[in-house]
Amino acid sequence: MDDSIDRIIDANINRVTEGLRVAEDIFRYCIVSSEIQQRLKDMRHNLIAAVDRKCVIAARASLDDVGFSSKGANEYERSELSDIVSANLKRAEEGLRVLEEMYKLGKKEISSIMKKLRYELYDLEKKAYAKVNRKKLGKGLYLVMTNPAKGYEDIAKMAVRASLPAIQIRHKNGSDRELMNIAFKIREITHDSRTLFIVNDRMDIARLCEADGVHLGQDDIEPQRARDFLGDDFLIGLSTHNLSQVKATENEPLDYIGFGPIWKTNSKEMPDPVTGVDKLRKAVKKSHYPVVAIGGINRDNITELTGTGYSNIAVIRAVQDAMDPYSEMSFLNTFGENT
Repeated sequence: MDDSIDRIIDANINRVTEGLRVAEDIFRYCIVSSEIQQRLKDMRHNLIAAVDRKCVIAARASLDDVGFSSKGANEYERSELSDIVSANLKRAEEGLRVLEEMYKLGKKEISSIMKKLRYELYDLEKKAYAKVNRKKLGKGLYLVMTNPAKGYEDIAKMAVRASLPAIQIRHKNGSDRELMNIAFKIREITHDSRTLFIVNDRMDIARLCEADGVHLGQDDIEPQRARDFLGDDFLIGLSTHNLSQVKATENEPLDYIGFGPIWKTNSKEMPDPVTGVDKLRKAVKKSHYPVVAIGGINRDNITELTGTGYSNIAVIRAVQDAMDPYSEMSFLNTFGENT
């Protein structure tokens, strides 16, 4: 190949590897997904292994590149991480197409590898977009509802009016039909609001009523199987009760974890051992994911959580047993948002 073709190849190898690396770091450090990060890394390494960079680097003439001073209309338009992911994956795809075409000039086996990588990236792009655009759990009160005295619908309407980031339905003692009816009503109430709707345990119910996510316990189905079943659009949370369980979530396809009980709670017939505030602080430092503090939290002890780094506080009885549930959830939500 002559020097001009080698320069095209060199430029596009750089274009692809740089684009993949930017996306890889976002999915490693910001939008945590070990699966997507690893696949991007593997693609980058497979590309480098397939080409002989020495000869094309020798043809490099960066200072003479007439394209250096040209600018695209939207080259500096980035308002959020999803824009950066989109721009860099597209950049990598375009670069792979150029490499595929250039290597047809005498090195068809490498051209075939570039084509394979391009189609692999098309597939990964869909998963990456679903992950980066998935709804995110905002700071504040994560309200868990379990047979509230004022009824699920009324409490859900209060939660939406108070702009809570999330509510979870935890309905243990009713029939599937009853749970489904409640879930559909809550989905209708929370639709197009700031308040995410999470279903406890039941992936089937969550999927049928088009909830925003599902929350799993340690004895429920594994997070990866849940992700395979629900797809990339659903939020998945997991309860953890000690630091070993937090450590074990490292490579799971989760969006957040719950940690607790921080204090003694009567919300379960057989509650897990109390963790305390200090272990919550350690869990936050250890976790790759936002941490929702749960267990015995109320307005009398909530200030003790200040400085632990939690993402959300979750309560059941503090709101359900309150004389004025709306006032209580508003207070706890405001505190959670501001600490």
